Amino acid sequence: MKKVRVISFLCALLMVCSICVTTISTAVFADLSTPTTQPVPTTRTYTVRHVRQTLSGNYDDESLAEYETLTGNVGDMTQAIANRTYPGFQALIPEQVQIAPNGDITVSVYYARKKLTTYFHTGDSAQDFYLTYLYESTQTQPAQPTIPGKIFLRWVYQDSTGALQTWNAGVQPAEDMHVYAEYDIPFQSTYIVNYWYQNATDEVSFTDEQKTYSLFNTETKTQNVNSTVVYNGPQYDTTYRKYNQVKTDAENATKLVLADGSTVVNVYYDRPVMTITLVYYNFTTNTEERRESYQGIYGHKTDGIFSIDLTYLWSAPNNASSHYDKTPPTFTEQQFFNVDPYHLEFHARKLAVAPSEKKIHIIYHEQNPDGTWSRNPNNRIWDVDTLSYSKFSVYFPNTAAFNYSYYYWTNGVDDYTTDVNASNPDLTAYTGGSLIVVYNNNQVVNDYDGDGQTYMHVYKTRNKYNLHLENTDGTVLNLYYGEPLSNYQNILNNPARPSNVPAHYVFTGWYTTDTFKEGTKLKDNATMSNRDRFLYARWEEPRVNVTVVSNGATSVLPALVTIPKMSSVHKDIPNIPSKDGYWFDGWYKDPAFTQPFDINESIAYDMTIYAKWVGRKPTSWRIRYIDDQGRVLAQEDTGNDNLFTVLFRYGKLIPDYAVDYESKNLTLSSDQMNLLEFIYTYRVKTNWVTEDGTPIKERVYGTFGPEVFDGYVYLSTSTAINGDTTHIYRWVGISTPKTDDSFNISWYLCVFSVSMMGYLYIFVMRHKYQ
Repeated sequence: MKKVRVISFLCALLMVCSICVTTISTAVFADLSTPTTQPVPTTRTYTVRHVRQTLSGNYDDESLAEYETLTGNVGDMTQAIANRTYPGFQALIPEQVQIAPNGDITVSVYYARKKLTTYFHTGDSAQDFYLTYLYESTQTQPAQPTIPGKIFLRWVYQDSTGALQTWNAGVQPAEDMHVYAEYDIPFQSTYIVNYWYQNATDEVSFTDEQKTYSLFNTETKTQNVNSTVVYNGPQYDTTYRKYNQVKTDAENATKLVLADGSTVVNVYYDRPVMTITLVYYNFTTNTEERRESYQGIYGHKTDGIFSIDLTYLWSAPNNASSHYDKTPPTFTEQQFFNVDPYHLEFHARKLAVAPSEKKIHIIYHEQNPDGTWSRNPNNRIWDVDTLSYSKFSVYFPNTAAFNYSYYYWTNGVDDYTTDVNASNPDLTAYTGGSLIVVYNNNQVVNDYDGDGQTYMHVYKTRNKYNLHLENTDGTVLNLYYGEPLSNYQNILNNPARPSNVPAHYVFTGWYTTDTFKEGTKLKDNATMSNRDRFLYARWEEPRVNVTVVSNGATSVLPALVTIPKMSSVHKDIPNIPSKDGYWFDGWYKDPAFTQPFDINESIAYDMTIYAKWVGRKPTSWRIRYIDDQGRVLAQEDTGNDNLFTVLFRYGKLIPDYAVDYESKNLTLSSDQMNLLEFIYTYRVKTNWVTEDGTPIKERVYGTFGPEVFDGYVYLSTSTAINGDTTHIYRWVGISTPKTDDSFNISWYLCVFSVSMMGYLYIFVMRHKYQ
């Protein structure tokens, strides 16, 4: 019984194992060497070659090249840009190529050497000249200038610190140079020194760069040519006009006296900061209670900054009987109220008292701009109400525009005289700033009709200033303040041409600055200012037009350049323009390119210039198609193209071979070694054939094992030298498939049958023993 149970257990275990085996997925028997496909990347890198031109004109010196790697989308154009800065070189516009999915991509950015100019100033404009060199090329020593009565000593130039250094021919630097001749007996030339005074409209917070100035004086100096300019800044320094040495020295630090008299030196004076303090009192204790201070530069208006409260009676800091009854109009000195030259105080010691009925009428009369006197709209009246004082005085400070010259008393506003001069006995001469008593012992002065009112007429004489006409024969006009300059139209419209201006120059107008800045041209309604004034005649060459024919240039060029006659276009036209596929071969004056044109040369008439281009030098190229052992697989391709052109090619389709890159490119060079090779790898195959070589199934690339075919029996496998695998079969005519999967199924069925027999045996044995 025990033996039967053991046998039953073993049979049951065999059955369970068979079930587990039959349930194993057939996937475990599948071939695990299934190839995978990688997606083609959408972006890739490419190389940008930044290469500078050699002195011989080539771009093949790798010591002058730099490389960078960029990334772009396949199918897009490359985005190479000239992002390098090489002193003495000018970048050309690069030619972009399409980004291929594979292969080497290199885009070159070319940097051409600049043509730079050395200007030689001899002291005689007729002998001045210039020489042009490529950057880093060797300069030649020019001939010495010949000036009657002078012995040439050396050529000099000004270094970065402003010092003069000896110049000798050497290697051309990366910038234009100005070189000056020096003699044993120096040339002398004149230069202008302008003196500028800060405008009263500037704010206290303004920096030197923000400050604005008006010209108040000028002088002409004579010194040796190329010597350092000299100026005396402190000579015009006063209490309210302070010399700004820092700004002046910074602007004139490197200036030299030029032979053509064009040197201009500017000397600056600033307005000092003024402080006005309002002092408030406690009327009970008669002691100071608080202070309020306000600042502005000398002459700046107080409007918008502060105002005084007229409910108080404002008195001087050290004299309570001196009063001020209005807000000071500007930050300037006030008699009795200054505690020092730059600080004023107004003290509110008590409240103002209501005015009495007695009045003092002060009538102002301004002289007409032409120097005559008449009743004019500028006449105005200032009514002064007397306060509860026993004595009251007025004063009239002179200004830059007017002097208070005379006054006289009348019995009415309309009493007026046009006979304003020292010989009129009715007029009293007046000195600006002096006090005139108008109220004394509680009575107005000169109340002729006893009505409690008096009339004082004050005459304001216009000051006269000089109008300097510069860049002419030195004419100076003396005009009244406010006088229209149009009164001298005949002189202004016909200025004399100075000796240093060429005879063919024409007068183009008057300017208020010597640099002829835009917006400084003299206006038609201009009048004389309240200081000496300077006008600068502008003389210009007649202008000429230069038409530019670019002949297909890639770089942007102006179609027309307008310049002064006898000047050059070097600032308007690039020395080396660009054109795709070509080298620039110079500017010419004719379309046949027989007359070269130099962009530095003086132009005397309208003309047209033409850009000449030459195709880049042709060079040959070869494309070979070989395997990894160097064996030729297809006929090579050859051709010619421009030097430094990017050559882009695709590999050929060769049966049974795979190319390492689908596409390639290279930049053609001048070394006659422009070879592009596509390397192919042989693709091994697997064949299933009969003994006579008849295919059983289509060949497949790759290496695979034998398979089971209906009616065939596998015999053997052979491997060729090239790696191809061939499985050989024999036809036997049996239709039962004998594949690996069929073998597995047979095995499963066998195990299953044994399991069923085990079940049956157990069933019989139980039944027997029961």
